[in-house]
Amino acid sequence: MALLDVQHLGMRFGGLQANVNISFQVERGEMVGLIGPNGAGKSTLFNCLAGVHNPTEGRILFKDRDVTGSRPYAMARMGLARTFQVYVATGDLNVIENIMVGGFMRSRSPRVSREKAESLADKMNLAGLAQERVANLPVAAQKRVTMATALATAPDLLLLDEVAAGLNPSEIEQMIDLIRWVHHDLKVTILLIEHVMELVMKLSHRVLVLDSGRLIAEGEPAAVSRSPEVIKAYLGERYAAEQRGDIGPRTSV
Repeated sequence: MALLDVQHLGMRFGGLQANVNISFQVERGEMVGLIGPNGAGKSTLFNCLAGVHNPTEGRILFKDRDVTGSRPYAMARMGLARTFQVYVATGDLNVIENIMVGGFMRSRSPRVSREKAESLADKMNLAGLAQERVANLPVAAQKRVTMATALATAPDLLLLDEVAAGLNPSEIEQMIDLIRWVHHDLKVTILLIEHVMELVMKLSHRVLVLDSGRLIAEGEPAAVSRSPEVIKAYLGERYAAEQRGDIGPRTSV
C-alpha cells in the first residue's frame, strides 16, 4: 500500500488547466523529487495534495484513504505537512513560538509543544536564534524554521516547496544534510519541489517531471536527466553537456 496515491488528478482554474491527468505513487520511506519549468503546475499539485485546492478531476489517497478535497488542517492531522516557497512569519512570534504552532497540532499543552520546539530548534541549528523574530532572520534560517514548524506536526509525509531557493552553495550543502537527517533519523517520507538540481540528484530516489501541467517523465534521477523529452522541456542542453562532462557544472537551472 502506497503512502500517497495520486490518481488521474486534474486542476482547472476557469479556462486554465494547471494539472492534467497526473498519476503517481509515493511509498513510505521514499524521497521523491518533483521538477519542471516555472508554470509547470508543481505548486498547484502541492496545493491539491495539501488540501488548499480541491482537484476538479481524479482522486488523492493518503494512507489508503480517499482524502480528495480534504482541508489543510485535516490533512495535517492525518500526517501530511508542507512548507512554502516564501515563509510568512506568524505576527510577532519568535522562532520557538513559531515552531510551537506546529506542535499544537498534536498537543494542547504549551509545555509539551515548547519542549518539542526547543528540541527541533537544537537539531536544526536554530537554538541560538530561539528568541529572534523569524522575519528578522536570514533566508537560510527562515527556511529551517518553516521546516521545523512543519516537523512539529509529526508528519508521515513532508512536502518541501523549494527549500533551497535563495541559498548559497554552502547553505545548500547544509540543507542537503538537514533533509537527509529528517528522512533518515525522523523517518519522514519526503516529496520535494526543487530547481536546485544538485539537491534533487543527491537526495531523490525517484524524480517526477511536470511540463505544462502534465507528468512527462518518472524514474531514477540519472535516467530522467538523460531523457530527451526532459532535456528539451526543462533541463536544457547545457545541463546535458554538464552531465557528459563537456562543460563545468553549475548549481541550479
